[in-house]
This record gives sequence, structure tokens and C-alpha cells, in this order.
Amino acid sequence: MIRVLGIAILLTVLPVTAWSGKANRSGFYDNLRYIDEADDYVGARLDVRDGPNPTVEFELCEGWCNGAEVFPARILGDQIQFTYLSRWIDQAGAAGADAIPVSGRFVRRGVMLKVGDAPPELLRLRRAKAN
Repeated sequence: MIRVLGIAILLTVLPVTAWSGKANRSGFYDNLRYIDEADDYVGARLDVRDGPNPTVEFELCEGWCNGAEVFPARILGDQIQFTYLSRWIDQAGAAGADAIPVSGRFVRRGVMLKVGDAPPELLRLRRAKAN
């Protein structure tokens, strides 16, 4: 009787605890590639840091890579959103930045990421991380 009761409790508790657990999305994702003919790097790098205050380290490479920056992120279920600041300097030397919305969906092989008006692209998971 005690054994049957123990099995019944396990069958009740395990699905509830498994269902209530949140997936960890932390990891390094990218689709960076080098185009030999143009001597250019194109693509993006994304380092997701999930947790109570999620952040991303994001770098967009268009010809060359300028270094990644950290931005606050919002992660809900399989969705991620953040704002990327594309920094620039005009010919007169004045600096500025454009705020570009970034949204994505985590998929089995990585994250489908949409940067501004560009079509979504797959960034493959290269290395998962613990929180």
C-alpha cells in the first residue's frame, strides 16, 4: 500500500514540476560568414544571458565586425525581443545611433532572428550555457 501511494505521489508531482520549469535559453548563437571575393564578414552574433534580468550581447556584421554591445532583453517562452543601437559617425564627425527593434523565436537548431525590416535569419546555437 505504501509503495502504491508513493508511486501515485510521484506520478502526480513529476509532471507538475516538469511543466512549471522554464527552459534556459542562455547560449551563443551566430550565422557569421566570410565572403572571400569581397573580403567581407556578414551575419550576426548573439550571446543570450537568460535569467531574472535577461540581457544579450549582440553584434551585427556588415562588411566588418565592430564589436558586440550588451542590451537588456525580454524573453517570454520561445520569444526574444530587444533594441539594438546601431551607432554611426557622419562626415562632420557627429556621432549618433539608430534604435533598431530585434525580435526572434527560439527553435530547435537556434533562434530565428529578425533585425529591423530585414527578413528573419537562423542563428545556430553554437554553445549552450548554464544561467
